[in-house]
Amino acid sequence: MTEMIAQESINELVDRFYDKLTKEQYFIELFSKREVNVENLKNRQREFLYKLANTEAANEHTNRVNRSHAFQMSREGAELWMNTVVETIRELEIEEEAKTMLIEKIQYLLKNLLHK
Repeated sequence: MTEMIAQESINELVDRFYDKLTKEQYFIELFSKREVNVENLKNRQREFLYKLANTEAANEHTNRVNRSHAFQMSREGAELWMNTVVETIRELEIEEEAKTMLIEKIQYLLKNLLHK
């Protein structure tokens, strides 16, 4: 597997992303209601995003995403989540091609999640 994005960059992405997300009222309420352990979530996201960033096709990960997200997210929540992750990816000091690739893969997975 060719490494497009290093684990250290993924870790930075996840930490920055959840720092932002956990300040948004929608996710404060959602995480509280579902009793989400954010540190566990961050650990899973680090592993998942590293694999996603460094494999060829996003569709390889569709089943895992659908299993991990048994609940439905509102359009508002999905849009807020996507805007926050895109903003955070764009802040990273990595190659533009890697940023674009990761954003496209995440958009593909989110689209499939919302239409399941």
